[in-house]
Amino acid sequence: MDEPHFRRLIKFQTRRREALTGSELEIRTTTNHVSTSEVNVKAWFTVYCMDIRRADSRHGDDDQWVLKKRYSELETFRRLLFKRIEDWEYTVRREFTRKTTVDRQKTFAVVSNAMRRAISPTFPKKHFRANKVAVIKERVVGLPNFVRKLLGVYTDLAVYKTNSQLQAGGFASSWAQLCTIFSELEAFLKIPQPQKDAEIQRHSAVLALKDFNDYTRSVGEEAHDQLCSICLNEDPVTDEGRPLVALPCGHHFHEDCVIDWFSTSPTCPLCRRSSHI
Repeated sequence: MDEPHFRRLIKFQTRRREALTGSELEIRTTTNHVSTSEVNVKAWFTVYCMDIRRADSRHGDDDQWVLKKRYSELETFRRLLFKRIEDWEYTVRREFTRKTTVDRQKTFAVVSNAMRRAISPTFPKKHFRANKVAVIKERVVGLPNFVRKLLGVYTDLAVYKTNSQLQAGGFASSWAQLCTIFSELEAFLKIPQPQKDAEIQRHSAVLALKDFNDYTRSVGEEAHDQLCSICLNEDPVTDEGRPLVALPCGHHFHEDCVIDWFSTSPTCPLCRRSSHI
């Protein structure tokens, strides 16, 4: 993948991560008590039901699902993820050679940091009496935060997997491990198929963008026709340095504007044609 396309994907990924960690994504958590014995009424455990959705009601069911987990499941997966990351980092170091470029080393460091965001010291602690009201209240707050971070890692890896530097030139083993981490995250979070398909379409729409310059302008196109219809900025001073990109339909917008738009819909803001490849 060439630099402009990967750069745009990284920009899109950053927007998505900011949305996941901000107010755009809602995780409403309720609890269910599941009995483990018909005889002992005090024998039960707590299931945390997390309703994950985009805060904007205009979005459909593609961005909504319910994740049901016990504390023990989340705590076990956190330890598994930490081990997977350590194993991947060890394999990467072993695969490094004297010929490994600095840029490639930086790429691996960025991926490592992205995954380690989920291994936070703020994860709720274990308690001997886990069903106390105070403990459950603490976990109702802390566990969704952990899930939010896992979703951020999942979003990051979906983009990083497109970087050929992570798999080419003797990095086959670490690449396989990275794919395993991604698959395990996807399975644990129970990402619904419509959500997967929507994310693929968003990535495809970003990859379909092309630089808009003097060579891609239509013959006879006036300066006012180059106005970005998303931000409607007509100030040439503030507009300078903001690259324009063209969609497959031929319409063009500021790169930043249309990448933000794709978080809402992978279509052209003007003609509504599908923009994914």
